[in-house]
Amino acid sequence: MHAARTDGARIVPLLFAIVLLCLVGARAEQFAGEPWLEGASVVDNGTSSAIPSRLHTATQFQDFPADFGDGKTYRLEMATLPVFGDMGQSWNGAMAYTLDGRTQLSVAGKVETIGDIQSRPLLNGSREDRLNDPGFRPVACDGCTMYTDNVYMTSLNLIRVFRTEFPRIDISSREIPIEFGLGVTAKYYLEELVQPDVTSGDFLLQNMNMDLGASMKFLWGWDPISKVSDRDIKVQFSGLELLPTRQQTTIDDQVGYEDMTYRWRISADWEEAFPDWQSIFIVGFTQKSEGSSIPAFGAEWDFKEMLFLRGGFDDDFISAGASMAWRWISFHYAFRHHALGNSLYQVSGQVTWP
Repeated sequence: MHAARTDGARIVPLLFAIVLLCLVGARAEQFAGEPWLEGASVVDNGTSSAIPSRLHTATQFQDFPADFGDGKTYRLEMATLPVFGDMGQSWNGAMAYTLDGRTQLSVAGKVETIGDIQSRPLLNGSREDRLNDPGFRPVACDGCTMYTDNVYMTSLNLIRVFRTEFPRIDISSREIPIEFGLGVTAKYYLEELVQPDVTSGDFLLQNMNMDLGASMKFLWGWDPISKVSDRDIKVQFSGLELLPTRQQTTIDDQVGYEDMTYRWRISADWEEAFPDWQSIFIVGFTQKSEGSSIPAFGAEWDFKEMLFLRGGFDDDFISAGASMAWRWISFHYAFRHHALGNSLYQVSGQVTWP
């Protein structure tokens, strides 16, 4: 009983602090939102976001899982994401600490830079004018001002897992352990469009917002003797950008507003172990509010928890990924053909220590 009270004493202040971070100034801030649709090292790990990896990386909190590894464990992850080939670059970093096997605190950051953006003048006349009169047509923009777009994001996340059992139906049946995870994320976003050698930007957006997520994992193949389950079923739900915000754009003293709506994501997956092959296979699907009417689906196979192979399909685009893990270190690669560019691929690595 004393241990339970100690855990609660540590969790409640953390949860209260995250909620306060989300509420302070949220109504007065602005938010662009679109960069949140781009993947991080786990959210777009090669399964088209359909399932989180069993590798328990530091950015795993973005899927609000009910399982995140052993207690008293630190995880440090760094990732690089070439966004649109040579047009942009993104760097991700995350630090996670699992307090007691049931509670995880994560801090993540992201810096994204896209350069060589031209500021072109407005076109004169209508489309018909430009077709009929060469004087209305634009000239070469050799003297246009070049801008660089910088995006900065930080997140603070807390996940708590509650364990219970599905009761027996009759005397011959057995209990099924259930892991219920509940998480909250406070995140801050800042975007600026700047000229070279100029300290202030002509375009600035910022926002503080909140995500909530929950998951339920059924350890269907639980063996009470070995304390191992060879068949698991998981269902997850996430609500993103939950606080009411508006996008504000300021360029040349012209201010425009656009309402920002929240997003949601729901997913389910099946995990099956094959002891003779020393392998585990996972298959699942995800439906997103911003996605198509056809759910995304993906799969992951791992061998001895050392080699991980993944694949997926989402919005008519394929994805693939692979990881190599050995003791306390792991390396990851993911590729996804994306509507915003020819390819979107990322490389990341993680170290873990008790």
